Amino acid sequence: MLAALSLAAALVAAHPNSFSSSVVRVDGARVAIEVRCQARSLVEALPLDGDADGVLAREELAAGRDTVERYVRERYRVFASVDDAGATSALLELSLGDLELAPPLGAGDEPFVLATLSALAPEELDVLAVRCTLFVESNPLHRDTCTVIWNGGEEASWLFPEAGEVFRFVPDDRRRPGVFAAYVRLGVEHILTGFDHLAFVLALLLAAPRLRSIVGVVSAFTVAHTSTLALASLDLVRVDPRWVEMAIALSIAYVALLNLLQRRPSARWLEAFGFGLIHGLGFASSVADALLVERLKFTALVGFNLGVELGQLAVVVLAFWCLRSLPGERTADGERATDGATFIAPRGVRRVLAVAAILFGLYLFLERAGWLPGVA
Repeated sequence: MLAALSLAAALVAAHPNSFSSSVVRVDGARVAIEVRCQARSLVEALPLDGDADGVLAREELAAGRDTVERYVRERYRVFASVDDAGATSALLELSLGDLELAPPLGAGDEPFVLATLSALAPEELDVLAVRCTLFVESNPLHRDTCTVIWNGGEEASWLFPEAGEVFRFVPDDRRRPGVFAAYVRLGVEHILTGFDHLAFVLALLLAAPRLRSIVGVVSAFTVAHTSTLALASLDLVRVDPRWVEMAIALSIAYVALLNLLQRRPSARWLEAFGFGLIHGLGFASSVADALLVERLKFTALVGFNLGVELGQLAVVVLAFWCLRSLPGERTADGERATDGATFIAPRGVRRVLAVAAILFGLYLFLERAGWLPGVA
């Protein structure tokens, strides 16, 4: 109860639209920080307003320099180490340089304070963590936008405390192998648990006469879904995910129906490519949230797509071996193609699987359209 009352009192006393910005520049082992905040934020947090007129004068700021330095060093901390669990260590010793009071930037703006700090790490930095709790004790609504500029090139931003009190920055060169491996795993997991995509690939498999044809069909599917996956993930193509999922369901039923009616084995490259474009949009929707905050989007996309292909290849090879090992007639109605090619699966198995895939695809379509009882 007391904590709630204290929070309410702080919200009433604090001014609205309280914000600050900070820029952390790393150059080897050197760290330079520039903090820009509203003068009123300092007055609310520290006893700097000697004449109690609510306005921070240059003389008052100069007199309170030591107080400001202690406060900033306590509330704005920079670490030179981040372990695999995200814990921070190796706190850098910050020293205050310039401390200036600047006039408003425009009409209606407030005066602001510009503080520069610096630190020197024992050796060249390869990661960095920033913990910022500036002014939140006097104004819980305060926000700080932090930008890290790494060795004059790479740049990343963070919003304190909305995105968290600690900004753990790892350069892209160091993150790239881990990001790649993580998205490869994500791609494998997605395809192995994506029963709709697997059903479509297996339906294509049932129509093919030989392994070489399967390779061509899978390649067409890969090229297609890779293209739309990249376009949609980079926000260059937008399609309602619900329509995409419904179309994927129908693609399963359609290809399975063709298999049921098919009299000669054939490689369905056209269907693989055409419907592959739609399946790529489905892949994109599954990884969109993860990519939203990922700086290494290209690396992530390549890793995810490779994972999908590895999982898909494993399933195709296993299915091909299993279907080829089954006994039974592999021609349609006892007729063999002119080149001697036969279906991969026995006739009875092929028909059972085709009917099962049709029913599965139609069920998915009705479910995703919200046309099943109790499904919205």
